[in-house]
Amino acid sequence: MNVNASTWYVNDASTAGDVYTTAIGNNSNPGTSALPFATISFAIGVAAAGDSILVDAGNYASGDIFINKRLVIRGAKSGFPAWPDPGTIRGTNESNIAGAFYFGANTDSIAVDGFSINIGTNLRGIEARGLRSIIINNIVTGTVNIFTQQQGISTRSNAAVRVHSYLIKNNKVTNLRTGIYMDGGRDLPSEISYNYVSGCFTAGYTFTASNGHVIRANISENNSTGMLFTKGRNLVEKNTISNNTNAGIRIAATDSTFDNIIQNNFIHDNGAGIALTEDNAASVNNKAYFNSIVGNTVSIGNANAANFEATCNWFGTTVSTDIAATITGNVTFVPFLTDGTDADPVEDGFQPLTTCTVVPLNLLSFELYAQQKNVHLQWKTNSEINSSHFIIQRSYDHVQFQNIGSVAATGGTSENIYSFTDDQISQFGKPIFYRLQMVDMDGTFKRSAIRSVQINAQGLYVLQV
Repeated sequence: MNVNASTWYVNDASTAGDVYTTAIGNNSNPGTSALPFATISFAIGVAAAGDSILVDAGNYASGDIFINKRLVIRGAKSGFPAWPDPGTIRGTNESNIAGAFYFGANTDSIAVDGFSINIGTNLRGIEARGLRSIIINNIVTGTVNIFTQQQGISTRSNAAVRVHSYLIKNNKVTNLRTGIYMDGGRDLPSEISYNYVSGCFTAGYTFTASNGHVIRANISENNSTGMLFTKGRNLVEKNTISNNTNAGIRIAATDSTFDNIIQNNFIHDNGAGIALTEDNAASVNNKAYFNSIVGNTVSIGNANAANFEATCNWFGTTVSTDIAATITGNVTFVPFLTDGTDADPVEDGFQPLTTCTVVPLNLLSFELYAQQKNVHLQWKTNSEINSSHFIIQRSYDHVQFQNIGSVAATGGTSENIYSFTDDQISQFGKPIFYRLQMVDMDGTFKRSAIRSVQINAQGLYVLQV
């Protein structure tokens, strides 16, 4: 055998459409381009760590293929993206696998590129584990099996927990229980990008067991749920998520679903555009900005006690009451975009043409009264849907004001009443001046008119203008 070669070749029983080899495969051959092997598993057994295996166009009834060493395995469509319509991108003559690829436990730097895999009703199409696992340019399909944890492309942890990282890119996954399932436990930041998933019974994409990944420029359509998250610190950007029966994006509240950022996505015509389900005190600081959220039965639904910040999105209308009617739970959605035009259709995702229009807080009243040498402040607002908090400021000379306290804003469009007590008075017999600094979510603020009160040593007071 050609044991010194770093590249090995495999071909089936036909030369039709071949790009790497010039002969029919046989495992008695030396594995060269002119005399290729017949099966992928045999080539893996012969190859040394660091070698490449080129698998030509054809049909391989391979069953489960175990890759137990550092290898790059390329099909006939290596380098050709598989989504969303592979026929127009890569033509015919695929390297067809009836079976699955399983990356070996604790094995790093395995790559699978350019195959068409049909798993039938079996468990998985490509299962990866280890550092620098690469799954690119593959088609994975099958028949939905709801009785197993069926996944098209999945990542898994090892029995001895180790660090992993993944690149899952330019794949097409259809007609399975779950399309792409990211599980691990100690995964480094990984990239899941430019994949297409459709027709999946449970979810197009599921992200669980590890935090902090980039999910960019994928398509998820016609699934039960488009994307499901049970972990946090993920950047979900520039995806198209549409026509999913239940939710386009679902964040299931756990101890780890915090700090997810959802931005510049098209989220259209789903049951719910974004759904934050269940409730957990740790499920906080999830945000959505600059998305087009249109045509969903519910635009955003939040079952969490924590506020979901969803400002600067386009909801298909500029009528705030119409937007509010499609939102449930504790959600801040104002300011919102006033136009749904995509400023750069060539760029992935939704690039808004317009900026947000801020609806200002309305201060209805601001009053003072004194009791037992303390000053009590009370104010009333409405339309504070972009408000963050109030800072109470005091001055003894009407010039220099000092921050003496802060009160969080309730938010919403209804009338809210607030109060604060200043029990640290150090000046009597002269006017004391107060004002409110009203701070918005973006840090901008405006100030109220100044009110004053004068208290004598006996605690009697006179209100000033």
